[in-house]
Amino acid sequence: MNLSFKTGDELILFLVLVTLVIFAIVILFVVFGIFRALKQIDAERSGKIIEAFSFNTWWKGLTGAVPLEKEEVILLNHNYDGIRELDNHLPPWWKYLFYATIVFAVFYLLDYHVWYSSPSQEEEYLNEVAVAEKQIEEYQAKNANSIDEKTVKLLVSDAKVVAKGKEIFTGKCVACHGAAGEGGVGPNLTDEYWLHGGTISDVFKTIKNGVPEKGMIAWKATLKPNEMQDVSNYIMSIAGTNPPNAKAPQGDKIATDSSAVK
Repeated sequence: MNLSFKTGDELILFLVLVTLVIFAIVILFVVFGIFRALKQIDAERSGKIIEAFSFNTWWKGLTGAVPLEKEEVILLNHNYDGIRELDNHLPPWWKYLFYATIVFAVFYLLDYHVWYSSPSQEEEYLNEVAVAEKQIEEYQAKNANSIDEKTVKLLVSDAKVVAKGKEIFTGKCVACHGAAGEGGVGPNLTDEYWLHGGTISDVFKTIKNGVPEKGMIAWKATLKPNEMQDVSNYIMSIAGTNPPNAKAPQGDKIATDSSAVK
């Protein structure tokens, strides 16, 4: 059992829960004591004698077990090769537990399917996913400035990353590379040929440091590392799209490997 607490709120909630459990146990004993006292008063008025509480008596009443010397009371007239059958009933504790499950089921039905006061399993799952996504976004935002050409990740399957990259590309890269990456002043970004390497690390490095001698500025002063990662992944995602009016190939043909799309 892990009782580690990530926040002070979790510790407070745990202490409140423990306090409520202890309080419920105390209330239970108080109610039991009041019940015994009322029963004793009623017995005195009617001239009955109530025996002192005995655990053995209580346990026998809870199990409903019939003593061996009184088994003839519940003996049935069935005889199977000398084997006699007893008419044993379900023990009271089992029946009480069954009744409790019925009561619980009624409240469960009302709570989840009538009043909708508690979230369903699907809602709990979606809430947990939303919390996890928020935590991921916070983590990524916190570590955004630690991304470089050595740690950049290929995330072309992440629609959000590609969409963000496309937005940046449209705002800053279209003038030189075309709206579809077909090339213009700058090279075609959709074919198999690269001037400065075709892996995700190469593309990130080119965007980061630029190519001043060819007129491409270094975007590290304008874009954040995570934004450069996004636009790098967008560029990798448009590989092989063959847009119209594509510029002729430039540079070296680079085969697809595990770290690049083309």
